[in-house]
Amino acid sequence: MDPLTHGLASLALQRGFFPRVSWRGVLAIVSAGVVADLDWFTSRSSPLAYLTWHRTATHSVLFVLLIAFAALAFCFMSRRKTATDKPAQFAWIAIPAAAGLHILLDLTQADALAPLWPFSAKRFSFDIAPSLDPWLLAALTAAIVFPELVRLVTDEIGARSKRPRGRAGAIIGLTFVLIYFGSRALFHSNAIASLEARTVAGASPRRVAAFPDSVSPFLWHCIVETDSSLNLATLRSMGGEATYASGVATLRKPDPSPFLGAAQSSPTAVTFLKFARFPKASVLKESEGYSVEIQDLKDQALEEKTRAIFADINLDNSAKIISSDLQWQKVSPHP
Repeated sequence: MDPLTHGLASLALQRGFFPRVSWRGVLAIVSAGVVADLDWFTSRSSPLAYLTWHRTATHSVLFVLLIAFAALAFCFMSRRKTATDKPAQFAWIAIPAAAGLHILLDLTQADALAPLWPFSAKRFSFDIAPSLDPWLLAALTAAIVFPELVRLVTDEIGARSKRPRGRAGAIIGLTFVLIYFGSRALFHSNAIASLEARTVAGASPRRVAAFPDSVSPFLWHCIVETDSSLNLATLRSMGGEATYASGVATLRKPDPSPFLGAAQSSPTAVTFLKFARFPKASVLKESEGYSVEIQDLKDQALEEKTRAIFADINLDNSAKIISSDLQWQKVSPHP
């Protein structure tokens, strides 16, 4: 998710469940809810740094535990209030809660993260929400802004409320978010079931995936892998039977060859294939050998992607690797 969504979600969490913390506590909670996105800077560095650090260290359970320890230690050392003061007791809990909420929100996206880093490099994603969801952003904004407008009106007429500021609105907003994600998960599972039940060009699917549209919760950009091809299509899922909203674009897999095998065994390709979900290789004959490019079709299926990483391996006529590296490229438009 984008930092603004994370910040609003953390603020809603604070208002709904930790409404009486000080303004310094609110600032700490919101900061904890967005700090994980510091790994965004890896997207402006080398491709290898991006694959190594993007959504790993700062999106791990270990990172949340470190934040919890730091918050508890700070509260213990700077405590000036009595042990019966509830804000002093619970402010530190809200900080790692916001950091954990960040991970949960990012798990709903298609860009996988490694929550068990550094003990496991396995990445997880639920594929149900885009990185910038206008509906989610609108719901969280309303949960924060609408209670403030109501408060201004009631204060103007002299009916000042003694209840925690914006608590009801925040809880309603977070409840809506849960229902919204539940609906998206239902539409997503329906699209997946539909893909698994259909054949593509007479072939049964080996693997399928459905990725969210950047605007509509009913459109899903899908990939179907068969033994000989990778297929791109858009499905419309509204709880009933999913239907095609576009034609199917078929990309044939290259035939096995010594050049393809050597390229896929290179350290560069091995690193990239650990990250790619639907790798697609292209083998091209050059004047002095062959070049093999491996990209992740997931990046092409996602509308929000503007650039992505691919592996570029060059070989001579004896299938010996001359050069190999990871590079950035602009993503081709979705068919």
